[in-house]
Amino acid sequence: MSEGELAVADEATEESSIVKTPPNEEVEEETLETLASLQEALKKSRWNVFMFLGIALLMFAFALFPMPMDADFEYGTAEKDIGFVWGPSTSGEDFMDVPYEVTVSVERLPATTENTTLEVYVLQTDDCTDTEIVSEAENTAKLTGSHQYQYGFVNLPIEGKEYVFDFNLDMAQYCLNAKIVYDDGTVVDPSGTNLKVTGKLWPNQVIAGVPGLFFLGLSTFAFIGAQKVGKKVKALLEDDKVTEEQIVLEDARKQKISQGPSGPPKPVAGPGGPPQPVSGPSGSPQSAPLSSGPTNVASTPAESQRAGPPPASSPQESPQETLTDPAESSTYEDAGNGYFYRKMADGSYDQTVYTSDDSGQYIPYES
Repeated sequence: MSEGELAVADEATEESSIVKTPPNEEVEEETLETLASLQEALKKSRWNVFMFLGIALLMFAFALFPMPMDADFEYGTAEKDIGFVWGPSTSGEDFMDVPYEVTVSVERLPATTENTTLEVYVLQTDDCTDTEIVSEAENTAKLTGSHQYQYGFVNLPIEGKEYVFDFNLDMAQYCLNAKIVYDDGTVVDPSGTNLKVTGKLWPNQVIAGVPGLFFLGLSTFAFIGAQKVGKKVKALLEDDKVTEEQIVLEDARKQKISQGPSGPPKPVAGPGGPPQPVSGPSGSPQSAPLSSGPTNVASTPAESQRAGPPPASSPQESPQETLTDPAESSTYEDAGNGYFYRKMADGSYDQTVYTSDDSGQYIPYES
């Protein structure tokens, strides 16, 4: 390879190795765009946290709200057709069973209550009025402890006391029976017995509880994401790369761009015609007695006369500041007695009184 080719290759390598540094304005604009996008993402993450948390709370409230019910006590037995209990539970005992709480308050008992038992049955049957089916289901519940036919009891119940029984039900049709019986199964005298039976059923505990847990998890993940984005935004603001003023200006610029011009520019009224001529003196000033001082030359230039020096109140300027410029197109008009007035190019008069020296130059008069 020749020396020329080597030199060209070296120059190309050097050019490729040079890192182009973007201007500060581009860096600031990219930082602003990054910060704006991060702030927007932070706002969305926070809204997601509150949204998912709100849905989870609604689900939990729906899941934990019980369905209350009362059982009528007649002929020594409190009976209630619970109806269809819905839920995802399958046959058998599992964690998806529907909780059912029965509260029995013994309000009155006969005088003799020896060898008595308070019995509560929750039976899975379609017809609560069929006494034969109900009786057979009660016997099955006592002997087998089946999950389909559930049974709870309290020996020697006490008048005025309240008893609570907990059951777990599958999805099916159920009946409730509560009564006080002797050892042989005979119902205690109904005329001297009174039971108040109430129940609480939570059929939505699993149906709404599982989605509630799901949305609670989403809220947790959204909160973690919001924390991460918030740290990035905080790092950008603390890095002195972007100031609050730049953020406000950038927001204002974006709003202005999004709004756009409201219409074409409005016409601006210009001058109606050529400028009006300024009236000046029609001739040289006339001589006047010495006792009269100079009058307002601008208002009455034709009648201005001077016979003596100006009064002490006349404005004075230093000679260095009032020397005439030869380039200016002004003329000096004789006012008599060796005094002159300076007429400007636009026709107005200078308020300073001038005198002429031996060399013919006009200088301001000093009293």
